[in-house]
Amino acid sequence: MAQTGKITALYCRYSADDGMRIESDSIAHQKAILTEYANNHGLTNQRFYVDDGVSGVTFERAGFKAMLNDIENGMVGTVIVKDMSRFGRNYLMVGQYLEIVFPEYGVRFIAIGDNVDSNEGLNDLMPINNLINEWYARDISRKERAYIQNKGNNGKRITNRPVYGYKKADDDKEKWVIDEPAAQIVRRIFEMFLSGISSIKIAETLTAEKILRPTAYTGCKIGLRSDDYDEYYWHPTMIRRILRKQEYCGDTVNFRSTRLSYKSKKIIWNPKEKLRIFYNTQEPIVTREQFEEVQQLLGEPKKRPNTGIHSMYYSYLFCEACKHTMSVRHRQSVSYYCSLATKKKGACSYHGINEEILNKAVLNQINRLIALSKVDKKAFNEMLRSQSAGISLAELEKVTAELESIRTRISEIDRFVQGLFESKVKGEIDGDMFCTFSENYRREKAELNERLEILVKTEERLKNEANKGVKLGTTVHNYDTISEVTPEVLRDFIDRIEVGETMRKVNHGKNVRKISVFFIGIGEVFPD
Repeated sequence: MAQTGKITALYCRYSADDGMRIESDSIAHQKAILTEYANNHGLTNQRFYVDDGVSGVTFERAGFKAMLNDIENGMVGTVIVKDMSRFGRNYLMVGQYLEIVFPEYGVRFIAIGDNVDSNEGLNDLMPINNLINEWYARDISRKERAYIQNKGNNGKRITNRPVYGYKKADDDKEKWVIDEPAAQIVRRIFEMFLSGISSIKIAETLTAEKILRPTAYTGCKIGLRSDDYDEYYWHPTMIRRILRKQEYCGDTVNFRSTRLSYKSKKIIWNPKEKLRIFYNTQEPIVTREQFEEVQQLLGEPKKRPNTGIHSMYYSYLFCEACKHTMSVRHRQSVSYYCSLATKKKGACSYHGINEEILNKAVLNQINRLIALSKVDKKAFNEMLRSQSAGISLAELEKVTAELESIRTRISEIDRFVQGLFESKVKGEIDGDMFCTFSENYRREKAELNERLEILVKTEERLKNEANKGVKLGTTVHNYDTISEVTPEVLRDFIDRIEVGETMRKVNHGKNVRKISVFFIGIGEVFPD
């Protein structure tokens, strides 16, 4: 039966956990199959949702989440996939979506290769097929874990990313060599700490001198800008992490962390007895004596209990002067203050504000925005377009082009390795030659996948920024007025809030502190 009006969601997914990339599973081939099926069955208003390079075990995928968001907004009528394995390899989650979520939103589900169509009832064998798909992912994960375990126990590094201060050698990507500009900072941190300077003072000094932090330094080297407010800000915790890195005295440290299972992304930090340490594997940046002396001064790391309690404005509220997050204080009433001001006298002013006052200011700004959208919808939509046009489309195009290039190269490597294997089976090359070539390809692919992971996150961030204005426009029209600020309201409207100095005016005998509200995708609309 033909379907009109609602979106026909054509979902495609591929990742390295699906084994050797073959043409029948490529994104392009999936798109062709889905389009042909939809056209032949009268399913109109087609829209692709794609996740390339994302595991089927997790459902934390940008393309899938975008599709799910449209489903929850009542925009999708049908979801089509090539087969069940493209939808996912997590038995429980697949069942939850097909048997609970999709029916609740009236969404028809079709898996072409498995002859699944929810309009005709779900096949009794489908759960078994889903379980087989999950077993496949589990088997791949088990093999990868065994390979990493063997590699780590034999003294080879199990991380592809060198710590700050090192870089990969040009002639051997497994080898770390000193990255002198960053290494100078590392040496300086150790020397300052050994001279009696605290980690707080070291962080303040590097921040004042505008030294790029480690993540910003890495991003600068590969041509990606930092999305943080201050790429020069060093936190004392960052200093202490560097001081505890045993790699700086020339050693390799494996198995610092692990995951609970192939389904979980949560990182578990291993105790000391589970670490495997191999000595003198690269040129040291500091002497072993310096490192040992620093460890004695640092003592055992202290763990702070996590209460799990966050304020409503957690991650939204920043100090206007220093751009650092504001801390919360629960006493007779809830209030906020600049976190940097309490760490170092004179670093910033207190900027204290009561939550009740903050709520009134935020509520006023949101209702003014809603009123503006009702008075002149055309002018409001034009403002959304113009305000959100500041996104760097050139940067997005650059990232997208590099992603395409890397994926093409990974596909080539997979074909080359398959060809090597066939040549070995036919006796055209011996085992040693096969191992040499395949190992070189494995290393290159590992580096490409590492770069791919960074670029996928960057592309997702840039696309999200580009779409924020459109999203806000839809959200605003769903409200008439707001009577109180809630976490849901903050999520729908607010990007961040900055608290500034006391303004030069009086309100009923009280000073008024400046509060700047930045809306999602368009920034500050009503500056005081």
